[in-house]
Amino acid sequence: MGRTLSTSTQLIAQEVSAWSAFRRALRREDQEILDSLFQAAKYHVAAGSYASKASPFEAMMVAMLIEAYKSNTRLEKRLARLEKEGRKDDAQTSV
Repeated sequence: MGRTLSTSTQLIAQEVSAWSAFRRALRREDQEILDSLFQAAKYHVAAGSYASKASPFEAMMVAMLIEAYKSNTRLEKRLARLEKEGRKDDAQTSV
């Protein structure tokens, strides 16, 4: 007997295909961002296969949000570190 349900990888590919006309209408830089978002969903394909109560698209969106949140958190930490280093430099030059 064969599979009756699509795999998470197949579901992501179907969503990418379904959004292809939308993607074509975007500017080039926005197409690249959309591609990155779909890549984020692919990165979490294993977790998506466990999201049985969610629709495949909901699982993809959560995976995209996780990656966006991680990126934002990294940038916030880097900014805080740079600001702290800048304050140290300001304090040292004013002495």
